Amino acid sequence: MHKILTNEVFPDPRLPVAGELVELTADVAPHSHAFFEIAVVVGGSGVHVSADGSRELSAGSVVVLRPGQWHGYSDCSGLVVRNAYLGTDVFGLLSGSLGPGGPTPHPAVQHAMRLLEADLATTWTLDRLAAAVNLAPGYLVRLFGRAVATSPMAYLQRIRAERAAGLLIETELPIATIGALVGWPDPSHATRRFRAHFGLSPTRYREAFRP
Repeated sequence: MHKILTNEVFPDPRLPVAGELVELTADVAPHSHAFFEIAVVVGGSGVHVSADGSRELSAGSVVVLRPGQWHGYSDCSGLVVRNAYLGTDVFGLLSGSLGPGGPTPHPAVQHAMRLLEADLATTWTLDRLAAAVNLAPGYLVRLFGRAVATSPMAYLQRIRAERAAGLLIETELPIATIGALVGWPDPSHATRRFRAHFGLSPTRYREAFRP
């Protein structure tokens, strides 16, 4: 699956905010993003496809996607969408601008997230990740919890599951191969992890959501 990267959307990484107005006259293949997207339909009609299923769109419909989620469009008929793109750093910038004492995510948390997202297949441990960002493991967990409301390892499992979901619908790769690509080399373990996140086995997920 094609993943649209931050540097493809934000010309200035210091200001990770962008927007565009697009008219969709043909299907848009499933893809994922490395940033948040808010899509507001301003005209026409179509069908939005994602892990949550299919949803008919018309003027006024709003779609919100977080980094790592996949989606696409089908049955587009003059579908006009205004997209807003927000980098993962923007919430730190906004919270820091609220005034003195406003919470700003620690740079090490952002660094840790990028390391995990860039190399899902690595056998990550908390100690290894903490060493990579030069923090004590316990301190990294506390910082991560404040910024992301989850632990580093739970975040890793989530983005592995989301990447696996994208590969299931976009490719013909065997489930065992997909598991290995996202850091779950044992097929049974991969199936358990995937089911824990989506409530479906990889096989059932592919059957349900593959276009």
